[in-house]
Amino acid sequence: MEIKDWSSAKDTAALYRELKQLDLLEHLAELEAFGYTVLPPEKVGPADQHEEAKEAVLRIACERKDCSRDELGDVFNDGQELLRFVLWDDHIFEKLVLTPAALGLIQWLVGTSCVLSLCNAWVKGKGTARTGIHADWAQFEMPTMAVETFGANFNYLLTDYSKDDGGLSFVPGSHRWRRLPSKEEAAYWADNAQAVEAPAGSMVIWGDHTWHGSYPKTTDGLRLMILGMYNRPHMQTQEAYRQTATDEALARNPKRFARLMNVYNSMPWGKTPDYTVAGQGPNGYLSLFDTEAAGKDMQVPVRGDYHLYDSKSGEAIKAAMSTNVGFPDHYRK
Repeated sequence: MEIKDWSSAKDTAALYRELKQLDLLEHLAELEAFGYTVLPPEKVGPADQHEEAKEAVLRIACERKDCSRDELGDVFNDGQELLRFVLWDDHIFEKLVLTPAALGLIQWLVGTSCVLSLCNAWVKGKGTARTGIHADWAQFEMPTMAVETFGANFNYLLTDYSKDDGGLSFVPGSHRWRRLPSKEEAAYWADNAQAVEAPAGSMVIWGDHTWHGSYPKTTDGLRLMILGMYNRPHMQTQEAYRQTATDEALARNPKRFARLMNVYNSMPWGKTPDYTVAGQGPNGYLSLFDTEAAGKDMQVPVRGDYHLYDSKSGEAIKAAMSTNVGFPDHYRK
């Protein structure tokens, strides 16, 4: 059928058309059916990008562990570690979080207004270290999950993945159960989950309802990957991008990057809410194919004093709320 820009569907039609153009509808079906999908390297990026990302992770690992590259095997022997907050350590990470195929599928899961929650490198050595079966649902106080996913991830493979290589494992279909695994279930699925078998350069995509973990690495060498997590914009991010994004970072990236940094979210408010911040950011659907640098169009907004009460603004708010409190019409543009 012809996919039109129906107002009732909001941005879904535009996103669907671009996913189709990127040949991702089969991956979309896998996400819906099984809770995860694996993008092959050719849908992620060129080979030189994979090598550049791998070199960046190895450099950061050596810097943070104060060791040579030859010593990394010993440093991570029988262990694994998330190297957090790497986004600003190399421009390659900024490019990766905008990967069209991955971002398109992630937006399908958590909406086109999603924000970046974290960007980490993960190094794992040979040994018994593994990640237990879990879901990334962060609302731990809620016994069951919402119908909609609140978070979604990509796992960018910088080395080959297999069961023996200590790769990711999934419980296909578990996203439909909409609950966290019990201790007994986590113990059972630890050795029965489906291992990801994929070459370096692939990307694995899943939402926060899907049960997953990893196997121990029994082969020589290091398992390397980059993890990106995205949230719906009302959620607290794990890493401080809004507080650390610069004008230079926004300028050298497409407008979608500014939205990922969540710099134009007017909340939290102080004594005088500044509603103008949101209006400074990009509006409407932002294409996955937009690679043009935003330049001076995107700048980190200046925020006022949260403790200051502006009487003039206060009077305007009082007058507006005294007559009619309007809410968005979600079915109109």
